Amino acid sequence: MSTLAKFNFKPGLHRESTQYEEEGNWYDGDRVRFRAGKPENMRGYETKVSTTFIGSARDLITYQSGEYNTKRAVFGTPDRLYEYDSDRIVDITPITTAVTLANVFGTSSGSTRVCCSDAGHGRAVGDYVYFTSSAAFNNVSLQGNTYQIVSVDSAAVFTISVTDAANATASDTGSATFNYLIPTGNSIAVGGTGYGAAEYNAAEPTSVGISKITATGSNTLVTVSCAGAHGGVANDTVFFIPSSNSVVPATVGGNLILTKSSLNGVAVGGPEFTIVSINGTQLIFNVETAASASGDVTSNINMTARIYPQEAGGAAATQRSWNEAASLDATNIVFNITQWSFDNWGDDVIANRSGSNIFYFNSDASTVPIRATSITTSPISVNSIVVSPNDRHLIALGANQYEASATVSGTFNPMLVRWSDQDDRTNWVPAATNTSGEVVLTDGTKIVGGIRSRTAINIWTDNSLWLMQFTGPPFIFKFTQAGTNCGMIAQHAAVDYNGTTYWMGHDNFYKYDGSVRALDCTVRKYIFDRLNIKYKDKVFTGINSEFKEIIWLYASSDEGVTECDSYVIFSPENNYWTYGTGIFTTFADQQVFGNTITTGVSASENRLYDNEPEDYFTANNNAITSFVESASFDIEDGTKLLFMDRLIPDFDLSTGKLKVKVVTQQYPESSEKNTKEFDVTQLTEKVNFRARGRQAKIRVSCNSQNASWQWGAVRLGFKPDGER
Repeated sequence: MSTLAKFNFKPGLHRESTQYEEEGNWYDGDRVRFRAGKPENMRGYETKVSTTFIGSARDLITYQSGEYNTKRAVFGTPDRLYEYDSDRIVDITPITTAVTLANVFGTSSGSTRVCCSDAGHGRAVGDYVYFTSSAAFNNVSLQGNTYQIVSVDSAAVFTISVTDAANATASDTGSATFNYLIPTGNSIAVGGTGYGAAEYNAAEPTSVGISKITATGSNTLVTVSCAGAHGGVANDTVFFIPSSNSVVPATVGGNLILTKSSLNGVAVGGPEFTIVSINGTQLIFNVETAASASGDVTSNINMTARIYPQEAGGAAATQRSWNEAASLDATNIVFNITQWSFDNWGDDVIANRSGSNIFYFNSDASTVPIRATSITTSPISVNSIVVSPNDRHLIALGANQYEASATVSGTFNPMLVRWSDQDDRTNWVPAATNTSGEVVLTDGTKIVGGIRSRTAINIWTDNSLWLMQFTGPPFIFKFTQAGTNCGMIAQHAAVDYNGTTYWMGHDNFYKYDGSVRALDCTVRKYIFDRLNIKYKDKVFTGINSEFKEIIWLYASSDEGVTECDSYVIFSPENNYWTYGTGIFTTFADQQVFGNTITTGVSASENRLYDNEPEDYFTANNNAITSFVESASFDIEDGTKLLFMDRLIPDFDLSTGKLKVKVVTQQYPESSEKNTKEFDVTQLTEKVNFRARGRQAKIRVSCNSQNASWQWGAVRLGFKPDGER
């Protein structure tokens, strides 16, 4: 008769060694935590609002503001800045410049592409423009809409894609106010020249000179002879750019105009035409209005044809993927991912997108749409920000040094800490009458980030930890190095929990409570082996105060992963570690919304989520798989075989069923022998089975819809079964 024995494994997951070496511990799991030392499944998540947003969020702040203490969240992506309140997501991306222009749009009948002429646009592919004060033209309405630039045709012309196709061809029509949003950032670190494609996932355009233009009277077909190979095919588009402001010829065939001569003294062009066919080096296409006479021009053609592959994917050029550089240069330049950092200024929000200046968002502004606005007097380039809580200085971490001769913002220094005047976010000029100033840190190559703690601003370089404490005049702040060889891995990899600071370093986890110490992490090797170092800058840390946990989100090295898809959790009060998989990129504690708020990527859509609502154990009403697996166990150090014949369940199971499996091995490196996986419900009293091996492990999993479970005092019947 076998003997019944309880499983009393240590809380948390333990994976610093082999599964056999970790005997007496839980070894593997997903979406489980430990309460009273026992594993249980985590609750689920659901979308907070159906609206999606552009790009993956890099930072998230929750707060309450206004007369009615409205619950709000602000989050930023490489593309946009958003606010959530009252069950809506609002685009609050700052506008850098605005210009009102007339007769600046080019359309081609039947095409959804619109050429936009602005002699000084300074935009790149992927940037956004928001149009106001715009009347409809040629079936195109731009008013109140934001569009992404799909191609940059010249220094004075760019192209957007609209919803409704134009019903006429025109080279200079319509008027609007161009509101340019802050340039689009990088979603991944990019080497070389960054965006190297003409369009996202599209080939670069081909530019070629023109030797002859031919038009036929009463016919819309036009033939352009190129000076060399053009690489175009049927259904590609062609766009003509004048090489000077005085375009010769202005017309072909009596009334045909292929370009717009100039805008504000700068050569532009337009519209785009769809290529009907090719004949050697000739391009043949239709124009809107038939030529009034036959004729051709062979001299003084001061134009260049720029040919774009068809939108459906032409074979004219090599396709490049998102963010792939067109070519790598000799300088080996690396463009880091675009980060956001936020902090509160009273009821409002201070925001910074890495590499830009600082923005201010008034949550209760009456303007429509409400947008964050630039603090124009702040340093022009800042990597991250934090607000000191008691003395209220706005602090820039990694910024332009003050230089009076350079209008406040001089040379950028990645090790510079610079701050505004007390209680004045706009004054950054040091003077005897204010408290603004700056200090350059040592021990590192760049400031990675900083957070507020109970007694100081904690600032990390890539190698060290510094404390910034307010002392008042004459020095304003005191800087103390608290540790070295303990740099932070990413800008958002640290939190302050109950007065102690915790962060993820380059190869370990640390805390500061008066001194810097490495944490005793039972899954350290597993996490850092699994971490995709290419995307380390995306590591994000949050607090889940309901369960007394700190969570780090990270991107794994699994094939195809580019965003955070995994997590590791530490419970400082219960001293356990767990890990698992998930979809979240940012994480905010429950103080404002009653449960944690997250942003995440699911099915290629970016959404805002309620995480772990009360009694909710699904992912948007879909089942979530959770499991926990023990390390291997044996008897008498494996000198004798184990014979197991029964399992007595003891699970707190709400509904559905658990799946329980016992796995045996002859030796640690032997193949596994699985028992038949059996179901356990609320009514299961005993499970009979037969399994034999020198070592064994037990696994419990659940994918039942909306089921919660916790391990209790599960017992296994076993006995020695000889030595062979």
